[in-house]
Amino acid sequence: MVLAKDKRNINLIDTTLRNGEQTAGVVFSKHEKLRIAKMLDELGIPEIEVGTPALCAREREVIKAIVNSKLNSKIFAYCELDLKHIDYALETGVSNIIVNVSTSDIHIDKKYGQNKTWVLNYFKKMLRKAKKNDLNFIVSAEDATRTDLEFLLKVMNIAKKRGAYRFRICDTVSRFDPFRTFLNINNISNSIDIPLEVYNHNDFGMATANAMAAIRAGANSIVVSVGGLGEGTGNAALEEIVMALKYLENIELGIVTARFRELAECVARASARAIPVWKAIVGTNVFAHESGIHADGVIKNPKNYEVFKPSEVGLTRQLIVGKHSGSHTILHKFKEFGIDLTDKEANEILAKSRSMAIDLKRPLFDKELMYIYKEYEEKKEEKENYEPLSNE
Repeated sequence: MVLAKDKRNINLIDTTLRNGEQTAGVVFSKHEKLRIAKMLDELGIPEIEVGTPALCAREREVIKAIVNSKLNSKIFAYCELDLKHIDYALETGVSNIIVNVSTSDIHIDKKYGQNKTWVLNYFKKMLRKAKKNDLNFIVSAEDATRTDLEFLLKVMNIAKKRGAYRFRICDTVSRFDPFRTFLNINNISNSIDIPLEVYNHNDFGMATANAMAAIRAGANSIVVSVGGLGEGTGNAALEEIVMALKYLENIELGIVTARFRELAECVARASARAIPVWKAIVGTNVFAHESGIHADGVIKNPKNYEVFKPSEVGLTRQLIVGKHSGSHTILHKFKEFGIDLTDKEANEILAKSRSMAIDLKRPLFDKELMYIYKEYEEKKEEKENYEPLSNE
């Protein structure tokens, strides 16, 4: 049975250029930021966080260049709870900002050195100044998942009355698992009528799962980054969210997913961070099959072990010859080389291939398979041509 497409309008806002660059040791050049922003735009990502204007003059210069590049994506600058941050944002020419306000007791006390009344009053001043300067804004509640719900709802009501078009719930220290996320977001969405956005960190490896739970609970916007790049353990990965929505929730976002690997490689180069071969969606091992059972199943029908085609995310299928391979892989591999083997030949070559793979502690390259084949053929020919001397 084919399920009908889900009609929910889910938004993505990519923070690779802001929180992704906050990863310890990562710096993007102006050229790299422009290129990544352009690629995100070409892929159809609706919104992009491009940086923090208050950081420095060079950051403002880059943000201004991105704004002036006239992308279709909506461009956002990030502002902390400081009136000067609005001024810095205005220098860049952005029309949209994110106003970040810390709401938990520990942040209010230790980060601001203030009390809740001060936070609410200063927050109102921030939004008033943003409105006065015709800036659209999302309000982001930092450490929201450790915030008293009554106080969080006060902040949300102020945001709603002042014209915020979304409210971001930040799970700053990964306090929630998917079950708590669902209950929390569902409770909030039933308490106040404002579009909800969720921002997850990955401290316990559940950023994507928590984002999916939030969508189930009523959130309609998710903060993502390419490959999950971000401060600390990173964020929910753009490619994981898009493909999970498509294949688990039947929600099609219209993103050009065939360029996911290309985008991941671009960000990996710019951040000097390798893409792990086992990385979900874009890792090279996603469609690499070594186990005899798996390889045989994929040869017969890829849907046996693959949810979607490799080309959907810019990858190719690989049948790997190694310790765990079976004869069907050998037959298939050599057919690609233009060589038809008998079952007996395939099994004998498989035994030699497994032995070599164990000795080398890795899969074999195509050249190595051909060496094995040539040696096998030579020995077979020697055996066939050998005639023992007769006894006289």
